[in-house]
Amino acid sequence: MRKLLSSYRNNRLAVILLAALVSVPLSVSPALPAEVGGATIPESLEIGGKSCSLAGVGIRKKFVVKVYAAGLYLENASTDPGEIIRSDQAKGMLMHFLHKKVEGEKLQQAWIDGFEANTPQSSADLQGRMDKFVSLFADDALKGEEILMTYVPGTGTAVTIKGEVKGTIPGSDFMEALFAIWFGEKPADKGLKKGILAGAP
Repeated sequence: MRKLLSSYRNNRLAVILLAALVSVPLSVSPALPAEVGGATIPESLEIGGKSCSLAGVGIRKKFVVKVYAAGLYLENASTDPGEIIRSDQAKGMLMHFLHKKVEGEKLQQAWIDGFEANTPQSSADLQGRMDKFVSLFADDALKGEEILMTYVPGTGTAVTIKGEVKGTIPGSDFMEALFAIWFGEKPADKGLKKGILAGAP
């Protein structure tokens, strides 16, 4: 009889403990900013009223020099390069410079080379908008400074340099040409493309 009572009490205690555990909500660790090359890349950005999550990070290198850490932000997560380029959704690319100084003329030439490699047959209208975009990068980029490009459907691609909006380039066709520089068939840096497409850390 004592054995039966002991067994009953033990089973009842186990049921109570299980119920208590089930009733306690599981805690979920919040997403944290990514650390890339010593730069802190935020976990999310609000773009055009949409919450865009960090989809991937990487480092742009020139030979062995680390030029900038980059973060891709998407309204709808994807690791497919074609979808990242063509999807008409809120999206952004953050560039946090790691090198001590990148001259403005080198920045401009890099954009020109990227457009020519990935959008070689652009219309005169699109080429004019590419030229306008390139003209926004006349100043040098110093270590720790950031450049942010954000696309809002129906509005265009805003360029923010050191916290100041320098201009907005209209058109989804321009947005596709810009994102092809990173994710097209001839990306500016294959290692950067691979790193970002690996997904957020």
